Amino acid sequence: MRLRDATRADARDLAYLINLAGEGLPEFLWGQMAEGGASPLEVGAQRAGREEGGFSYRHARVCIERGRIVGMIIAYRLPDPYDLEDLDEAPAPVQPLLRLEAQVPGSWYINGIATVPAARRKGVGRLLMAQAEASAIGAGCHELSLIVAEENHTACAIYHRLGFREIASLPLVSWPGCSHGGRWLLMTRDLEAR
Repeated sequence: MRLRDATRADARDLAYLINLAGEGLPEFLWGQMAEGGASPLEVGAQRAGREEGGFSYRHARVCIERGRIVGMIIAYRLPDPYDLEDLDEAPAPVQPLLRLEAQVPGSWYINGIATVPAARRKGVGRLLMAQAEASAIGAGCHELSLIVAEENHTACAIYHRLGFREIASLPLVSWPGCSHGGRWLLMTRDLEAR
């Protein structure tokens, strides 16, 4: 397995994987944006191919095994200060996520991390998380942050094992196709302590 920076050509894989990481919320949002018969995944791929924005190939690293993408991480430094001025314009399911992000300005934010089902339990996630830590340190960040659904017990357990701790939570606002309720958990890990 090896890691590399994502390219625009990886946009479709990135869209598929961020939808896994986002538990279907990205696909719902892309469906709202779709025009002219485009599928939600096609909209997601277009967005992943952009040069700017949080969900851009420029913020992604991919894990390659036997010439195929088996995992990805999208991570970047959150703005400091974090502006919530346009919060009311965001779709309702996204608003709690933005509110939580605003609590960790300047942190290295893991927007999404995912592994294709066939490659799980092979160390892909650990490799990608180590990359995020190295990138954060290289960018001068002292804290990693991420948001996870509390009902995603597997992911929560992994993050706890990696040293993340919950610092805040907000109720999840469901969307069509949402498989659970509960809360979004904001978790952080101090990089200076490791």
